[in-house]
Amino acid sequence: MKIAVISPDRRQGGTTVSVMLALGIAQTQNMTTCLAYTGNDGRSMAGYLGVKPQEDKTRNLTQVIKLLEANAIAGDEIVDYCLKVPGVPNLQLIETAAETISAEDNTKLLKFAIQNLSHEVVVTDVATEIYDEASLAVIEQSDLVVMVLTQSKDVWDKLRDWDRAGVLSVLNGKGLVYVFNQFDPYVEAFRDTTKRLGLRHRRCAKLSYNPFIRKSSNTGKLQTMLPFILDRDPRVIELNNDLKECLMVVLSNLGRRTAWPQKKT
Repeated sequence: MKIAVISPDRRQGGTTVSVMLALGIAQTQNMTTCLAYTGNDGRSMAGYLGVKPQEDKTRNLTQVIKLLEANAIAGDEIVDYCLKVPGVPNLQLIETAAETISAEDNTKLLKFAIQNLSHEVVVTDVATEIYDEASLAVIEQSDLVVMVLTQSKDVWDKLRDWDRAGVLSVLNGKGLVYVFNQFDPYVEAFRDTTKRLGLRHRRCAKLSYNPFIRKSSNTGKLQTMLPFILDRDPRVIELNNDLKECLMVVLSNLGRRTAWPQKKT
């Protein structure tokens, strides 16, 4: 299953949502999961999870690209270039970017990786513009598109621009669900928000604002939050139901049921 995570505007938390979805799927659904990203800068995603870059990353990526051009690499070999996420056995990250790699080679490598990764689920953070070649390639290969929104009117306006430009009709054809990031009920009730935007409520979910998401991301330990979320720690208790609903919306639209662990006693 291939999931593309996009947003009509920058800095809406697409990387955070991508990581949280991947963590939830890997650890609660027991599915092998891989995180990927478009563009030539993956520092945010790797940094959130404390993933150390390969020492010979540039050489490795250049080597893979040359092998691709020569048709000398098998699809199943791409897993050798995945990095393990500390503390999460079922989750890996595929790095497809480096400063010395051109945008064209970056896109070529990303397309090959997504086509051939053997993980049960691949979650790709689409950080490039919607009409970028890499974005279009990821969306084309996806089984579901997750759009990240916030409660900002600017984002809603850009969503309407996408609707008028025909972008939403294309995404709906792939399957489209919505996740509202950094949701705050004091701004507006969730059902009022989805109604205002004319969205089907059952295709929407939210991740409430919580300072520990930012704190753990800044220290490269975002994955360490999940045990506290699952155990309903009072500091992150609202995220338990939020993440459960996010996975239910995503997985149900992929034809899967969601298993959710009970609180430990």
